[in-house]
Amino acid sequence: MERVEEENIPGDEGCVNGCWDYILHHKFLVSSLTAVAMGIALGLILKIFFPMSELDQQYISFPGEILMRMLQGVTVPLIVTSVITGVSGLSVETSRRVAGRAAAYYVSTTLMSVTIGLILVLMIKPGIAYAVKKGEAEDEESFSTVDALLDLVRNMVPQNLVQACFRQYKTERVEFENEAEQNYSLEMNATEVRLVGHYVEGANTLGLIVWSFIFGVILNRMGQRGEILVEVLTVLNEATKRVVNMILGYLPFGVLFLIASHVVEVHDWETTFKLGKFMVVVVLGLIIHGTIVLPLIYFLCVRSNPFSVVRGVSSALLTALLISSSSATLPLTFQCCEEKLMIDKRITRFMLPIGTNINMDGTALYEVVAAVFIAQLNHIHLDFSQLVTLSVTSAVSSIGAAGIPATGAVTTLFVLTAIGLPAGEASILVVVEWLLDRCNTVINVMGDCIGVALVHQLSKKELEHMDEHGREIRIHDCDAMGHILGEIQVHRNQDSDDDTYRAEYLSLHDSDEEYV
Repeated sequence: MERVEEENIPGDEGCVNGCWDYILHHKFLVSSLTAVAMGIALGLILKIFFPMSELDQQYISFPGEILMRMLQGVTVPLIVTSVITGVSGLSVETSRRVAGRAAAYYVSTTLMSVTIGLILVLMIKPGIAYAVKKGEAEDEESFSTVDALLDLVRNMVPQNLVQACFRQYKTERVEFENEAEQNYSLEMNATEVRLVGHYVEGANTLGLIVWSFIFGVILNRMGQRGEILVEVLTVLNEATKRVVNMILGYLPFGVLFLIASHVVEVHDWETTFKLGKFMVVVVLGLIIHGTIVLPLIYFLCVRSNPFSVVRGVSSALLTALLISSSSATLPLTFQCCEEKLMIDKRITRFMLPIGTNINMDGTALYEVVAAVFIAQLNHIHLDFSQLVTLSVTSAVSSIGAAGIPATGAVTTLFVLTAIGLPAGEASILVVVEWLLDRCNTVINVMGDCIGVALVHQLSKKELEHMDEHGREIRIHDCDAMGHILGEIQVHRNQDSDDDTYRAEYLSLHDSDEEYV
């Protein structure tokens, strides 16, 4: 009777214990959300009651800056070691099939995201609701689509791999004035446009991925001679992941001050509210792509629940929302895919670093909406050919983006210049870019994770065949080694018998000589 009463007693206690167990099981998620709430509250308190200078604002953002530095510091070794070990662990035929499936997924999802953004912005027409007052002509940065594409190719072939870890190449058009020529008492100043190339801060992740892929293929073809270096890189990869686990313990503290600094720094809330319709179009497109298109692709190809994948990588998606960087989120994305979703490491190491820099569905959607929005602001009608050019350019501009926060301003210039729109008008989007860039990053990371899970399910047969083939090779090597050791033992026994016979003969011979 007492047992029955004890079982009926826990009402509130059972609920409390259940909540506590959930918090312990999802402590990273809970601590990050708590840090966000505390950061917003701290930012509002500082903004309202303690007016701060720009110098004080930099002090507030210092812990968040340290977090970003630590995450970006482990990104390069994680990308390089992951790509090399992932490619070297796949056979040539399997890597070709996995690469083909990954490429098909990346291209199709990017084109779908661009199409969704284009349809929504043409239907809702957010640019008509807000007209920009044209003031004085602003100095616009000279920008060339051809130069940007050539820089993309140049960065794929870096001159120095060490330099590529922290710098990337960029070409700018600079106007030089020639000396005045006096002709019939008239001075004529001629200007000449020259291409000036220089290196800018930021890791050349595209070049590192390309050459890591090449090194991985070469180590795979070298066979046993390359296994030593692969083992070293594998250990380095595991060590990097342990460092990431240590950094994640600091993440809630850094996020608190990162959010607080953003709340304090934003001043132009009026313009933000005026651009609300543009923000609604972007967010609506991201929601459609993230909750309908990507899960539907996964379900049609795999015939399993796609939201289990989303649930498994929820902590990575939350981190992407907080720090607004897909590259900095990459370590946690690895952890979620390999430990929670149990995806083969050969697939994650092959696809995630590449997808982080190539598969940017959210960024592509944002670019196409931003370009059409600018056209609507200036009452420019875009024909079908311009819309096609816009879609392709938006997809291309998302490829090779650095994966760091606030890259939308640069890629927006790229897209606007491609179809001849006034690039100076893109400056008004900077007001809301800090917020929309976080939403874009979530969809970018989500697309990478669903793509990895999808290709893993489709490539299970090839991976199992590789494992069986590897076991057969190891068994054959063990048998061969056992046979060799057996022959060595036989030879040793024969040699020992000969030595024994030789020793006995010498002892008898010595005794006969003594007798004589």
